[in-house]
Amino acid sequence: MPEQRLGLYAKALTADHPVGAYHALDDDQEDRAILALYRVDRPRATFADLHQAPPLALSSYYQMLHDLAREGLGPLELR
Repeated sequence: MPEQRLGLYAKALTADHPVGAYHALDDDQEDRAILALYRVDRPRATFADLHQAPPLALSSYYQMLHDLAREGLGPLELR
């Protein structure tokens, strides 16, 4: 994956929620994080689009979140 593309994913993930120490995401938080990443490739995507996408199409976004979690990083909740 080109560095520029990875930067866009990082920017999308941190736009609404900073990244910090990992904590487990609930379903809603995970959906919001995946949608932010999905919008890098499909800027006008909505939650409806996300829920209609085939699981294989979303697998790389889920993998990014899991890779971050394995390193101890993830989106933080806004308090």
